[in-house]
Amino acid sequence: MYVKRYLSPLIVYYYSWRMVLFSLFTGSGAIFVYSYLGWQWVAIPWLPVSLIGTATAFFVGFKNNQSYDRSWEARKIWGSITNHSRSFGAALRAYAYKSSSQTSDFDKDVKIMIYRHIAWLYAMKMAMSQRTSWEHKDRASKRQRNTLHGKQVSCDIQIEKYLGASEHAALENKKNLSTQILDLQSQHLAKFRHAGGVDAYQHISLQGIISNLYDEQGKSERIKNTPFPRQYATTSNLFIFVFLTLLPFGLLPQFVELGKEYLLLLIPFNMIVSWVFLFMEYVGDISENPFEGLLNDVPVATIVRNIEIDLIEMLQEEKVPQKLQPFFGALF
Repeated sequence: MYVKRYLSPLIVYYYSWRMVLFSLFTGSGAIFVYSYLGWQWVAIPWLPVSLIGTATAFFVGFKNNQSYDRSWEARKIWGSITNHSRSFGAALRAYAYKSSSQTSDFDKDVKIMIYRHIAWLYAMKMAMSQRTSWEHKDRASKRQRNTLHGKQVSCDIQIEKYLGASEHAALENKKNLSTQILDLQSQHLAKFRHAGGVDAYQHISLQGIISNLYDEQGKSERIKNTPFPRQYATTSNLFIFVFLTLLPFGLLPQFVELGKEYLLLLIPFNMIVSWVFLFMEYVGDISENPFEGLLNDVPVATIVRNIEIDLIEMLQEEKVPQKLQPFFGALF
């Protein structure tokens, strides 16, 4: 997630240079075939081109709205995970509080369950970082991910650290590690109830929080494992290509009327209009998959680390992890 007020010019250039080259090619090609090859019939009327441009703008706007909805829903899901995680840690510690003679007996269980919850967070982070066939796999996207995530500690290391070697070994071959960790929490909570750590009402309350975590996990997995409908993504790219290919030929009559000495002005104006449409399309395209790990995606690692810090501080431990800092203006 980019956290500076504005995108830096370098990032805009990084996103835009291919778009500029495409518009330069189409604009120069239109002038070449009109002026040097004498194909004056390529100067098509502006009206049909403008109609295509209007339809394309509406379609790209719809795609961008839907992409933003996916991204914002993903952020709300992880906001709920944050709230439920804090509630789980605080409620578990409050419910398990007993007399001073009993405290040490239950503190160990509380710590194990809070640690296991942190392991669940890292398991969720690992699941969200898995690559899917519809996510961006071009060289530029790989470079972004490697730059932003290259210094992160492996999720497996963190999971084993908080889960324990024995439990991690028992679960590492499971298809859905996050689900199995929450199941362990439920089983441990039932044993905790029978040992007198919590009463029946408190047990139901804590189990309700675990159920809420299951809900948020399912919502997050739904977004991760369901691609933005390919028919919208494909037709949007097709419409943009058709419009931007026709655009310089539709602009030709307008500049010819001004005089042949103004014909070269077609190139910069074509570049500006093409850049606007292509950049709108690109914004929607890179927002489709909010867990892809790119510059503007949901900062799952940062959210997980913030929850980890909160829970560790609840346990009043001395060694507290440091918050993740923005890297090249982005939280990841």
